[in-house]
Amino acid sequence: MGHKRRGYNRDTPRDLVRDYKLFAIACEGGKREPGYFNVFQHLSSKIKVDLIDNYVTDDEMFRKHETNSAPKWVLDRAMRYIEKNDLKDEDDLWFVIDKDRWSDTQIRELASYCESYANWHIVISNPCFEVWLYFHKKANILASKSSSCNDFKHEISGFEKGGYHPLKFIVDFQKAVENAKGNDSDVNYFMPKERETKVYQLGEAIISQVSKPDIIEFINVTIPRLIKSSQ
Repeated sequence: MGHKRRGYNRDTPRDLVRDYKLFAIACEGGKREPGYFNVFQHLSSKIKVDLIDNYVTDDEMFRKHETNSAPKWVLDRAMRYIEKNDLKDEDDLWFVIDKDRWSDTQIRELASYCESYANWHIVISNPCFEVWLYFHKKANILASKSSSCNDFKHEISGFEKGGYHPLKFIVDFQKAVENAKGNDSDVNYFMPKERETKVYQLGEAIISQVSKPDIIEFINVTIPRLIKSSQ
């Protein structure tokens, strides 16, 4: 592997140094992934979570692309975000990808870009993001009969009364990190096997930036408050 380029702005004036780490997340799913990751903005003042879709509109992209070819679409959306925002060397850019939406060639194309930058990351769920959600509530995916995305969507809808809601799942995100990592058959390879996910790597990165008291307050105080306000 060649030398990885460092971030975006090599020299940051001392008076502009931030006291938080930015996680910019590019999700190519629908509403479920952004709805999930948006909750982390409430976790701690030590991190900031930006969903790239909130900054780069589909109208902007359609004017530039005739089709939403996966790597070109996602990469250009990320670059447009970087142009609009003041990203620092310590900031991370994460691509959250569903295997069932991409060919192996497309995924490798995006992964090759990520390999060129120390702060670009790709995390894949196979076949879909719902595998990551599964691990919030269950440790052993071998016990599941689900194989397709529709199967997993139906299964996780039965885990909580009233169906899936990000606030009812995200309280268990630390457990999900542990469960998903424990079910990863090759932690050193970026492509997960069927019914595996690498999203726990993003979870680990977020956890590494916040304190245990931050997490305790998030789970025991903030999430219940958000649930109450959403009812």
